Amino acid sequence: MGVGVQKVKIWAVVTVILSAWAPAAAQAQTGDWNVVVAPYLMGASMSGNTTVRGREVEVDVPASEVFSNLQFGAMGLMIAKKGHWGFGADVIWMALGTTVRETNVDFNQGAFAFYGLRELGPAADLMFGLRVNTLQGELTFKTINLDVSQDKTWVDPIVGIRLHTPGNRRLSFGVYGEIGGFGAGSDFAWQLFPRVGLGLTEKTSLEFGWRWLDMDYATGEGNEQFGYDVLTQGPVAGFAFRF
Repeated sequence: MGVGVQKVKIWAVVTVILSAWAPAAAQAQTGDWNVVVAPYLMGASMSGNTTVRGREVEVDVPASEVFSNLQFGAMGLMIAKKGHWGFGADVIWMALGTTVRETNVDFNQGAFAFYGLRELGPAADLMFGLRVNTLQGELTFKTINLDVSQDKTWVDPIVGIRLHTPGNRRLSFGVYGEIGGFGAGSDFAWQLFPRVGLGLTEKTSLEFGWRWLDMDYATGEGNEQFGYDVLTQGPVAGFAFRF
């Protein structure tokens, strides 16, 4: 099955998940539930090394060139809390691509995270869960007219901490950081996501930030070797809706 068909299927899944969040959040507001739903758009650059069917290519697209190398990125975040406990989900889809020494490098990257949450204080939460990662990699060697592609899916355990401005303020700040993988899926993975929010109404805010997501994953040998040791980063912008 081609990368294009796979891409359509994963986008369909992402669309269903995101469209389902809003009504689910509305139902969850009964009692003491506090729910935030935040869809974002993201511009993505990448740097590191990728290996598809044993063929390795070094990739280096600096952040200063993020928009000239942008393909597409979108994400959605949902967090629901009641008392000291809660849960959340985080969906990321990024289409990444560049040209390195007569080789086109294209990676579609999906990351679907599901969290449990424990409040540590009025401005801090502990997050723990797992992330399902899926990669669709394709290398096109233009000088020898050769295309190689390979798809992989794996699961990373993750643990992180979320710091945020307490209460409901017009100007808010927050940062989320996590580590994961630990050899169970990726050898190691980490993420950092600072953001700032500007309140538009009591329940809606405009959100800006920057997201770093780094994965070091490798599997297989010889012609079946697949590797993805890449830092993906870029600006994010979107809205947050509170219920």
